Amino acid sequence: MNGSTRVSICIPAHNDAAVVAEAIRSARAQAYAPLEIVILDNASTDASVDVAQRAGGNDARVRYVRHPQDIGMAGNFSACIAAAQGALVLILCADDALEPGAVQALAQALAQHPQAVLAACGRKICDADLRPLRVAKARTRMQEVAGPDLMRECFARGNRIGEPSAVMFRRAAGLRGFSAEYSQLVDLEMWFHLLASGTAVLLPDALCRVRQHAGQLTAANIRSARLLEDKQRFFRQFAPRIAPGLSALDRLAWDARMASSVARVRRAGASGAGIVPAEVFHPAVFRTLLLPAVAAGWRLRGG
Repeated sequence: MNGSTRVSICIPAHNDAAVVAEAIRSARAQAYAPLEIVILDNASTDASVDVAQRAGGNDARVRYVRHPQDIGMAGNFSACIAAAQGALVLILCADDALEPGAVQALAQALAQHPQAVLAACGRKICDADLRPLRVAKARTRMQEVAGPDLMRECFARGNRIGEPSAVMFRRAAGLRGFSAEYSQLVDLEMWFHLLASGTAVLLPDALCRVRQHAGQLTAANIRSARLLEDKQRFFRQFAPRIAPGLSALDRLAWDARMASSVARVRRAGASGAGIVPAEVFHPAVFRTLLLPAVAAGWRLRGG
């Protein structure tokens, strides 16, 4: 199926030899044209390069970029944008996969909504073998949402837009690249950057598979407390702009999610985890009610 706007599927990889072939195969299975597939290897020390080259085969749409030194996840995500030749970019994480027709649906949504800077689909949350566990989606029908409205929703409720593999965006709007200041919220910070200049189209269809496994960066970010540090930084960066439009319930929702992050970091025994963050709306309620209640909930769950 032909499109009119070139799409770049960029696959950032770092020691992903066990999973990257599946991501590449799912990208090559997209029938949309014109399409390019760019694999950006971030100085892998395993067999990622050989696996990726075999999976790419002789497909003329596939090209490779290899960084001689590790430039970090945010750096490699930014390198995806720099390397892309398409006007539309989708960053497919190496341990995820696209469903057939994903690129066509997302590109079509952006074509139909010229004010939109990104389109995001539902996603199948999967186990380590990419077997679906549940479906996550922000809407039950396609909807264009104003940037400020979606930013407030995500600030209070979490990343409703989704992981990079679920999002296609206009390259021109994302040329700034991903912020290297973030480890865990690097994608959400980028979505906020994009939404400052346009709307978003949210699709209900689960058009990608997102793998969850113990070796992911999220677990390391919890153990190192970077998860909590990211949320504190995110609050300081965006709360002054967003807070005036937040309801009382929205503010309480942020505080509850912050309490959950603190409880998870404490259970992981991270250094400095005993610090109660100042980046909340209701400090007294946070300390005396929310944090003890959420911590008790994580103990019951064993999380």
